[in-house]
Amino acid sequence: MYKSLLLLSLVPIAVMANPVDTEVKQCDSKHHHQMKHKSAGDMPFYLRGIELDDAQKAQIKAMMEKRHDDHKAGKADYWKNKQAIAQLTQAETLNEAELEKLVDASLKMKKQAAMDKARFHHEVFNMLTPEQQEQLQTKMAEFKKKHAH
Repeated sequence: MYKSLLLLSLVPIAVMANPVDTEVKQCDSKHHHQMKHKSAGDMPFYLRGIELDDAQKAQIKAMMEKRHDDHKAGKADYWKNKQAIAQLTQAETLNEAELEKLVDASLKMKKQAAMDKARFHHEVFNMLTPEQQEQLQTKMAEFKKKHAH
């Protein structure tokens, strides 16, 4: 009993001897927090390991840049809508009609984003050769099999 009590009293001392790293760390120019496709040379992650020719790479890169710019442009409207919803919820009385209008607009924006994403992936898939499409489908099937619960 005495040994257990002695050991328990030493735990706080051990914790204090090894302080938690509280230093604020800054990212240098080499280490940016980027999406996965950036580390693969501006290619969608699912195309890693599939051999693309230079024309395909250039076309996909241009498509991704356009998609990124379009997404950036739509983000401002989305956040304005979210702010408007937040302001409504903090008002003294809730304007149900205005709230419904804003929620409908938000859902419309999300639907449009999902449609744009599907169109992009469709375009990428259809620019691949039949062999590349088969490689991609095999890769996707393996991924699903590996991550199936």
